[in-house]
Amino acid sequence: MLSQAIAQYTEHRTISSPLPSGPAPFTSSEDFKLCRPNSKPKSKNWDHHLSTECRNRLPSNLKASASSVKPGSDGAPIIPQRQISLGAGRPIPEYFPWDGLQLSGKTSRASGVEDEAVVMPCMRGEQDFDFAVALNYGYAAGSPQLLRFITEHIEMIHDPPYDDWETCLTSGTTSAMDTVFRMFCNRGDWIVTEEYSYPGAIEAVTPLGINILGIKMDGEGLIPEDLEAKLRNWDPARGKKPSLMYIVPCGQNPTGATQSTERRRKIYQIAEEHDLYIIEDDPYYFLKLHSRSEFGEDAPMPVDEYLRQLPPSYLSMDVSGRVVRLDATSKILAPGLRCAWMACCSQIAEKYMNYTEVGSVAPSGFSQVAMYKLLDVTWGHDGFIRWLSFLSHQYRQRRDALVAACEKYLPPDLFTWVVPEAGMFLWLHLQSPTPRISCASCSDCSIEKEKTALLDLEERIYNRSMEKGVVISKGSWFAAEPDQLKGVKLRLTFATAPLDSFDWAVKQFADA
Repeated sequence: MLSQAIAQYTEHRTISSPLPSGPAPFTSSEDFKLCRPNSKPKSKNWDHHLSTECRNRLPSNLKASASSVKPGSDGAPIIPQRQISLGAGRPIPEYFPWDGLQLSGKTSRASGVEDEAVVMPCMRGEQDFDFAVALNYGYAAGSPQLLRFITEHIEMIHDPPYDDWETCLTSGTTSAMDTVFRMFCNRGDWIVTEEYSYPGAIEAVTPLGINILGIKMDGEGLIPEDLEAKLRNWDPARGKKPSLMYIVPCGQNPTGATQSTERRRKIYQIAEEHDLYIIEDDPYYFLKLHSRSEFGEDAPMPVDEYLRQLPPSYLSMDVSGRVVRLDATSKILAPGLRCAWMACCSQIAEKYMNYTEVGSVAPSGFSQVAMYKLLDVTWGHDGFIRWLSFLSHQYRQRRDALVAACEKYLPPDLFTWVVPEAGMFLWLHLQSPTPRISCASCSDCSIEKEKTALLDLEERIYNRSMEKGVVISKGSWFAAEPDQLKGVKLRLTFATAPLDSFDWAVKQFADA
């Protein structure tokens, strides 16, 4: 029960030491977990998976010296009675031109009152979260105020089955993903991903000289049998065997596929057998789209039922520390925050923060204040889960409206799709076959001509749709291996357009 879990964290806070204060204080998830240290197995060591760049990247001496609170020999923070800094080039707060911030936001829908306004102030000098501290250079893992909430959230939802896991804030999932690729891959390495994948990931690895091995998919996403076969039969002449896998397991972008529990376990077991490290990019995890018949037409799921229906994450079944889980706020709060979080073993979290210290330094203080005041002070864990359940209900209505319009206007002999169980996307398969082009002298020539014909057909559909006033996404944009294109695929989203525009938009698309 959610209420029982929240009560445990509330009690834990009352008996824990006060949060560290001052500029950029050392902060660790270990201080906020319910689970006692050394009560679970430790993660494996991942030195053999790290890139040359990652192994050579060390912590920033300047950032470490500037922290007002530092870890002692036992890992606990050392808090001096008085500290005068003549070392760090950190501006004195009296020269900041802002004295405070006042946000007005929504309730979590816990009260049932629609659009009830809530005011969330943060002022200079306040004990809860000093606005002057938020505006200064921050600690790479994030502020203790927000990191405490996120650590509790991760433990409550996923409860990683090993001891030394950590959470840290990121400057958005796309930035974190790019960093993690660089941590694990050298130029010429191979990674594994779904045959259709998030373009941001594809475009991040390509200029790094990283090769992509696409794995076949079905309605449940990545097919474990194809993954196992390709790894088992890997040809060393192609280079080093892939040691990193990037996947979007829920509401996959672009296909909308969600992996079943059984499939996740099979894929994780293959990762264990072949020593694959897993990037679990899961921005759509909480957008669970139940069917109309499961609950009332206008009612979000009860929170305990909502949590029960969430699939087990890879993080929740990770016994080795071989998963780095990336959570996003872009789909559940706002993309412009550029503040999200990740969870992984402490070794990888430490390496990640080495990059942060000489890159983004820390997520925006404005964003951290906004998230803390909303998630912890205003909503709490119960309110946050109620908000997520409310969002899922809203997106379910949008999905149903888009699917209904497709059923109404798109001929079933031309288009097929699988109704997504999560996320924001509907993946259309064009059934009209492109004529196979044969070339007596060269099979490669035939394949290239067929690919050109597919791309030409896709381009014509895209342009005609644009002329009709409807923007769609080409399936070829998402191909992990563009040379392996098979058929024409198109991605529609039910996330952006007004709900009452879907019928018109799909009709225009069908007429194109």
